[in-house]
Order: sequence, then C-alpha cells, then structure tokens
Amino acid sequence: MKGKKVIALVLTGMIAAGILSGCGQTKGGSESTPASVDSQSGKDTAAEETGAKSDVTLTVAAAQDWIKDWDRKVAEEFTAETGIKIEFQLNPNDQYTNIVKAKLASGDGVDIFYANTGRGLLEYSPDKYAYDLSDQEWVSRYTDWGKECCTYDGKIVFLNTSSIDGYGFLYNMDLLEKTGKDIPTTFEELVELCDIYMDMGITPIFEPGADAWHGCVWVLQMGDYLNRKYPDMYEKLCTPEGKFADYPEMLTFTEQLNQLVQAGYFGDEEKWLSYTWSDRSEKMASGEFGMMVTNIGAAEDLWRKYPEIGADQWKMGLIPLAGNNTFSNNGGNLARIINKESKYIEEALQYFDFVARKENVQYLYDSSGSPNCAFADVELNENVLWNSIMEACDNVTGPDFAASIPFYSADPIGKAYIEMFIGDKTPEEVIEQMDNDRATMFGVTQ
Repeated sequence: MKGKKVIALVLTGMIAAGILSGCGQTKGGSESTPASVDSQSGKDTAAEETGAKSDVTLTVAAAQDWIKDWDRKVAEEFTAETGIKIEFQLNPNDQYTNIVKAKLASGDGVDIFYANTGRGLLEYSPDKYAYDLSDQEWVSRYTDWGKECCTYDGKIVFLNTSSIDGYGFLYNMDLLEKTGKDIPTTFEELVELCDIYMDMGITPIFEPGADAWHGCVWVLQMGDYLNRKYPDMYEKLCTPEGKFADYPEMLTFTEQLNQLVQAGYFGDEEKWLSYTWSDRSEKMASGEFGMMVTNIGAAEDLWRKYPEIGADQWKMGLIPLAGNNTFSNNGGNLARIINKESKYIEEALQYFDFVARKENVQYLYDSSGSPNCAFADVELNENVLWNSIMEACDNVTGPDFAASIPFYSADPIGKAYIEMFIGDKTPEEVIEQMDNDRATMFGVTQ
C-alpha cells in the first residue's frame, strides 16, 4: 500500500475537520509587510525593505535534540535570502518547559518557541504569548487534522511541519526471527519474549534512563485505549477534579512496567541509567538489544546512521501492557509559535512564510522520515514503520494524553517512573504524584 493510501485510511475521520481556513494576503517568502501597526502586539510593524533587516536576529527556543541539520539548512537559506538571522537556543530536554516559561514571563523572552500541539500548549499561557496566525496564506494548505491540532481558542497559533506520530516498540526483526516468536500483542507474550532474549544473552529492552523524560512516554500509550473504554475520560482529566487514579488500568500498566524493570529486562541498572536518548541508534544497531520504545520519526535516525543495516530489519509494535491494543498518537507533535510579545513580529512571520513554502515543507518531510505531514500538498513516502504499527493496531488510533489534556508534563512524570524503577516509589505513589502535580498546575491544593 502506498503512503498516501495509508494516511488516507488512518486519518479519515480520526480528527474532526473544518476548524479554520486561512484567508490572509501574505505570500510565502515575500518582503511585503502586514499592516503598519500589529493589532495583537500593538507595535509598529512597518519596516524598510532593505538594510535594517540584516541587523535582526530571531531567537528560537527548542530542546537540545529538537533542531536537526535540515532545520538549520532551511534557516540558513532564509538568512541568505532576507538577511534575518536565526539563533536556535537549545535547552536541556528535562528543563525546556520551565526555562521557556521563565523567559516568557521575564518580558525578555524568545521570539519563537516550540511546544506540543493540542492542550500541551496550555503550559505556556497561550492567551498571553501565542500569536494568531489564522490569516496567513499557508494555513489554507493544512490538512484537516493539521488545522485541528494547530488551533487554540478558535485561532491557528502553530506552524506545524511535523506529523502524527507516537511511541511503540521498535523490534530488531533479525533477532526476533531467531526466537521463533511474533511481535507480542499481550503482556504475557512480551514477558515470554524477554525471557527468551535473556537466555540468548541479549538485553531485551534498551531504555535511556539518563533521560528521565523517556519514562513518561511508555504510559502515553494508554491514552487512546482508555479514552475508548471510558469515553468521558479526557473530558474529566481536563478539569482539576480528574485523576489518573480513577482508572485502574493506569495502576495495572504501571505495575506491569515495573515488573519488566525488576525482572532485569532493561539490563544492569547502573548501565541503563547511564544510557541517553542520543545513544539509541548506536545501541540498537549493535545487536545487543531486542527492542526499544521510540517514536517513528526518531527511529528513522537508526538507518540514516547505519544504512548498511537496512530499513527492512525493523518493525514497530504496540506497548501491550494492561490490555492496550490501540496506538495513541501525538495529535500533531511539536510545532512553532510566535511570541506575541516579540519585537520582531514581522520578521518572524517572514520566517514562517519561508519555512511553509511547499518546497521547504517537502524537504523537511523527506529529511525527517516522518510518517505523514500537517500540510496537504506534501507528497508522502512509503513508511515501513508506520505501516507496521497501523497493522498492529488494526488502524485504531487516537490522540494521546499530551495532546488531549492539560499539564501532562513529561519531565516530572518521567522522573516519578524512574524513582519507581530504582525502588524509591511504589506504583501507587507514582500515580498519586502524577495527580498531585497536575492538581498543583490547576491551582488546586490537595
């Protein structure tokens, strides 16, 4: 099945359509300016066609591994065309949210910042900081799900060149075939496979324990499954009263995940706690590990670095803990936002216009290995991993916790799971902390 057909099957009907259409007059990459006074910021946005623009530097905040070579290439081409420089300010993954929030609150914030689409944006006070992009020409080229995930309070606030993606087990199929087993679809099958790997001298699961945020992505995969079982779950978790503890499968999932760790399936504790996310391709290419939890786009890095291995050696499967049998997707992944308080709104809009040019979006898509794209005019490629995860879930997929509820913060959740893995917390205490942290963010005292 070709990529376009796969996406059509999966995305049709998955996310409601028709939120907003772009009707602006700004053309991609042009030097023409919007109205002389910007209605959102109150600042004078008229600028000279030449000269002064070369003195402008736009600061773009991201976590340390979000900006890739292809992002830098597009930024360099933008600078060559306009003279406007792009400075990527990279922050530690586990501190990014707090650093950016502090910068925004200081009044000396960045011009552009990255955030998760959907309700993940609520971390960053969007009413105050998210610039309305609804009238930009490129908005009209979004897919229906692209418009949906980029919308806040009826306005498009994101430039999203990313895709619907999500986390699952990436399997080394050469090793799996040696076990005589298929990709597990239940917790019991997963344990059986891990035991076989242990007997073969292979560490069953690679886990980057030094990057605590990764501990949270496991449980992300319970979102769509539970929302189908409890159709009002996301609605309840969007309120201060909603609790993860109200759903017993969350505890079951956490207990089973802890069983995997305590059984030694991550390997020697001292080793896996020192592994980092950036180690993933080297470790999986070594043949020392049977599987790892990753998103599809990040898995592409493996055969980009090790082309001799071949993409056909890898497939994706679900995280089948606590009965999970659907694929929870990120609703649109990370995307860019213009800080409404930036001094350089016009220049930031020019940068967004440039990035959103059809040829640049196509280049970013082709380079990243993403399974799909928020822009409808991108020519999609066949993606083996996307196909395999869709086969595993029978094309049943929906948005995960991060895309659907506020204050699902990766870093504190991940750290709570790491504390459980090393014996400092019980599964019940992990769930309790998740609920308490969210209650604090809602401003509720428990």
